[in-house]
Amino acid sequence: MNDETLSTAPKPFVFVLMPFAEDFDDIYKLGIKEAAKEVGAYAERVDEQIFTEGILERIFNQINKADVIVADMTGRNPNVFYEVGYAHALGKIVLLLTQKVDDIPFDLKHKQHIIYGNSGSKIQNLRSELDPKLNWAINESKRKEKEDSSRRISVSISSIGRNSTNEFIEIPEDCLSKPIPIINHSDHALSFQLHNNSLQEIPDITHIYIFTDDPEVRPRIPGRSAFKLIHNPNFSDKLPVKYRVPAIVPSIPANAVETFDVHFSNPTENEVRNYKLRIHISNTYYDFSFKVLYSSP
Repeated sequence: MNDETLSTAPKPFVFVLMPFAEDFDDIYKLGIKEAAKEVGAYAERVDEQIFTEGILERIFNQINKADVIVADMTGRNPNVFYEVGYAHALGKIVLLLTQKVDDIPFDLKHKQHIIYGNSGSKIQNLRSELDPKLNWAINESKRKEKEDSSRRISVSISSIGRNSTNEFIEIPEDCLSKPIPIINHSDHALSFQLHNNSLQEIPDITHIYIFTDDPEVRPRIPGRSAFKLIHNPNFSDKLPVKYRVPAIVPSIPANAVETFDVHFSNPTENEVRNYKLRIHISNTYYDFSFKVLYSSP
């Protein structure tokens, strides 16, 4: 059984913009769809789909949903040109195709494009050039999605309790390579705030983990037992102790905040310890590292 069979992750979606003419059927079925299949993605045109909304609304919806757009500009079809403009306005990665170089407008010639010609070998030409460009585009789309998600969500932490100042400190995501902040912790409890800084809703967060290098710490949510200790296969990690947070954070609307508190039993006093909060969103995760200095109240 191969890795593709074992994987349950959704395949990248390639939405195809092109004239719905018989002359393009083989280009689509034998060229674009097969190239997408070769790189582990799936490609669709709107005329293959079943939907109840208007066709233009559906096209806009699918452009927004797609990981990559492939657009055949051959013949300068006005609908295709309009849809490509919409995709570019959304910041989508668009791979342009054409049989004639003159069909690519001057102000788009600097964009990724393939000239596959109109000879008998046009499908073979298309496949040989589209495969590597699709592979690049899908990887680039995943990278952009992670960067966008990093900007969407931020984490802040504050000590809570009678001796705390209730001052929240933002914890930068690890990929931003910023200094790791230190939280002064005197009341055994930290309050985590998750901020959605974007205009789009963040889906339910069902998996949250805390990593630490303090073997004595016992994190828990108030009113519950201690977090479950999870096997961490990365023993070489600087933070070998891993706990699953028994909390589900509901979907966070645009510009909204969700919180959860964590209490720590038996923390190491008067010593800076290292921690990492890991948040899983959809098919990826984000790490937020911080340090804690615990002192007696």
